[in-house]
Amino acid sequence: MSFDPAQFDQVVFSGGGTRCFWHGGFLKEAGSFEEFAPVRVSGVSGGALSGSAWISGNDDRCKRVMGDIFERNESNIALGRDNLTPHQELYREAVSGILPADAIARIADGPSFQVLLGSPPSFMPNRLFAAICGAGYKIEQLIYGTPRLRFSRWVGLRGVLVDARQAARDGKLIDLVCAAATIPPVFDIPCWEGKDVVDGGMLTKAPYPEPDEGRTLVLLTKDYRNTPRDPDKIYVTPSSEVEADKIDFTKREKIEETWEQGRKDAKAFLADWSD
Repeated sequence: MSFDPAQFDQVVFSGGGTRCFWHGGFLKEAGSFEEFAPVRVSGVSGGALSGSAWISGNDDRCKRVMGDIFERNESNIALGRDNLTPHQELYREAVSGILPADAIARIADGPSFQVLLGSPPSFMPNRLFAAICGAGYKIEQLIYGTPRLRFSRWVGLRGVLVDARQAARDGKLIDLVCAAATIPPVFDIPCWEGKDVVDGGMLTKAPYPEPDEGRTLVLLTKDYRNTPRDPDKIYVTPSSEVEADKIDFTKREKIEETWEQGRKDAKAFLADWSD
């Protein structure tokens, strides 16, 4: 049986920093947004940009714009800044270049598109809380090896699914996509709707949309020992660790290699599906 993209009601984009270029390569082979025509799309962290680029038809533009920025950026260190990195400014420049007005208009008129943000508790400084969640994430991955995290919820991080379509209509989509990819201390803590937010990837790498209905294609950027099992959800992962380093903003060739790996993995996925 040949692969039919239209069988999926939902598409979920995981986070993963620059590893998310695997998404673009995979979907270049698996199908365009028009071919999938999903009812709902959701994303977290860098997956918010992947989803935005895919819906607006700007996947190739995403790779080109980010690659141009990486080519001129020589270091991941920026002395004189509080967070000592250039990532936040470069990411906003990239998102702004990838999503011009016509792309934002397509998203505003598109299907349901939700982006997961993390809302930290007020009882602890945000940077300290993020550091604790980050350490908990590392430990949890060693123990459980799953994209659905527990520790961060236990210590008080809450998820907020934001309507990206409405953000696009309100002229706030770029702010939302940038806020979604916030990894302290590399990024300063942003606000959304008056509240501090952090990377929703500390909660889950696969944020299902609301309502969560129908068959779902979940695009991850790394393999997990314990991927959830659900007959209505198809998880796809890279066949091996991708070349891109999550927060390395200096190597264009790494994101291009990650994109090509996505294409190769999609071809293998489509061949297996047909068999």
